[in-house]
Amino acid sequence: MKDNHIKNKYHEIWLEDGIIHGVYSPDLKTIDINIAKQLVNDRLKISQEIVRPVLADTSNVKSVTREAEKYMATGIAMQYLNATAILVHSRVAKLISNIYIRLSHPSIPTKVFIDKGKALTWLKQFKQ
Repeated sequence: MKDNHIKNKYHEIWLEDGIIHGVYSPDLKTIDINIAKQLVNDRLKISQEIVRPVLADTSNVKSVTREAEKYMATGIAMQYLNATAILVHSRVAKLISNIYIRLSHPSIPTKVFIDKGKALTWLKQFKQ
């Protein structure tokens, strides 16, 4: 069951079974700093100030600006997160995402998936 549901022009985000689910809008092609701040603000509302894992379906996103990338990987953007599963649409997107993760050294466990079920299974170990 979906709890604490937010839907706007950038994404749909909700809490389900202790895991935050976020799906970016098909109309959202590029995430810039202003959009990144809105996405983070929405996620913070959903978290209810409780540390939780997140499933981010990034299948629709084509690019993220460098400034937005940095913002979403540090500080307040990481608050109340203990793991991130990134859902992508292809093996090529998975390869590119894995390279980025290896180079960026995220502060929490982060893994890329093509299969949503496998992503959720992996995230369950981080539920509190």
